[in-house]
Amino acid sequence: MWRAIAKQLAESDLASAVALKRCSSRFKDLAAPLVANAVERTDEKWRDAAAEIGGRGAATITGGLERNEVLTELDLAGNGIDDAGAEALASALRVNAVLTDLNLRRNNIRDEGAAALASALRVNGVLTTLDLSGDPYTSGGGIGPEGASAIAEALKVNGVLKELNLRNNSISPTGATALADALKVNKVLTYLVLWENNIGDEGAKALAAALRVNEVLKILNLGENSIRAEGAAAIAEALRGNRVLTNLNLDRNNSGAEGAAATAEALRGNAVLTNLVLRRNSIDDEGAKALASALRVNGVLTNLVLPQNNIGAEGAAAIAEALRGNGVLTSLDLGSNGLTEEAALGIVRVERQRNKLTSLGLASCGIGPAGAAEIAEYVSGSAVLTELWLGGNEIGDEGAAALASALRVNGVLKTLWLSGNFIWDEGAAAIAEALQGNGVLKNIDLSYNILGDEGEKAIHDAVSGREGFELEM
Repeated sequence: MWRAIAKQLAESDLASAVALKRCSSRFKDLAAPLVANAVERTDEKWRDAAAEIGGRGAATITGGLERNEVLTELDLAGNGIDDAGAEALASALRVNAVLTDLNLRRNNIRDEGAAALASALRVNGVLTTLDLSGDPYTSGGGIGPEGASAIAEALKVNGVLKELNLRNNSISPTGATALADALKVNKVLTYLVLWENNIGDEGAKALAAALRVNEVLKILNLGENSIRAEGAAAIAEALRGNRVLTNLNLDRNNSGAEGAAATAEALRGNAVLTNLVLRRNSIDDEGAKALASALRVNGVLTNLVLPQNNIGAEGAAAIAEALRGNGVLTSLDLGSNGLTEEAALGIVRVERQRNKLTSLGLASCGIGPAGAAEIAEYVSGSAVLTELWLGGNEIGDEGAAALASALRVNGVLKTLWLSGNFIWDEGAAAIAEALQGNGVLKNIDLSYNILGDEGEKAIHDAVSGREGFELEM
């Protein structure tokens, strides 16, 4: 019976072949050839290849890729592809002339497989995006220093790859240094993600040296890499003279107030960085005040992310005061800093006059019903705020009702996060009623509240049939 179905699908389209693969693990050997055949004849981008194509399946797909003349995107994420499978895919990349986007995240590719793919990158002239990010739930595995070094050597001669994702691997300072050396001569890579690779200060300093001479990299993600003040300071120093990097992510690195101060000093003279993420860096009030001082003179930064940094009332007040004279920052996240309601409202009061923020994050700031009412007044009068993050506060039904009133008159807010706010059915009913007359809001999070069946039904009924609406309960 299985072979009869396989024969029928072999004469069908790619979607049918993928559907076959998803039906049962018993189809593994049958489905890979079908997908390969579909690859050869499809005239559309192929995404979401079947669920299990590691090893033999990868080799079968490779045969199709070598002959493929139309497929431009291939997503093989989470398919158990090992080094042997990566080598097979690398063979195809050496001759394939059309594939531009290859997603291999969450597979079992290690140094040997990475080296094989690197070898292919030396001669491939079309692939522009490569995702080799590892499994975030498996520590100590994935691509190590040797694999990263092989990729780095390939980047020195590759003239087309623009985006490389090595998130959740184990490249260490050695691998980061090799990649940094490549960045000094590479002329095309604009996007590099090295999140959680344990590169430390040594790796950060090597990359900083590369940033001083690199003229193309625009986005650099170094989150969760054990970078302390020394490494952060080196990167900050490089930012002073860098004229191309627009996005820098140093999330979860514990660079401290010293690192924040160095970054702030760099922001005074930097004219290109628009997005800075410093979540969970223990910058404290002193670091926040340093950044606030930079905001008074910086004319380009539009997004500043500072949650979980132990910023208190002094730091928040400094940032609020800096906003008065800053006309460019449009997104600010100060959530989960242990701020008091009054400190959080200080930001809101300034913004009511400034009216520039399109996104504001004040999660877990101790905001109660009265604070929510004041925020609701701000939302009612804002013509620019599209995202408001208030999860983990204590606004209750009274605060929910106040925000519901704002939703009746606000015509721009698209995302409202109210998770974990002690909202019961009464508050849910008020929000539901407001949603019936609000056609702008596209996303609301009411999870981890105390809604009963009545409250949940009211919300569901209010958004029923609204195409594209995202609801979290």
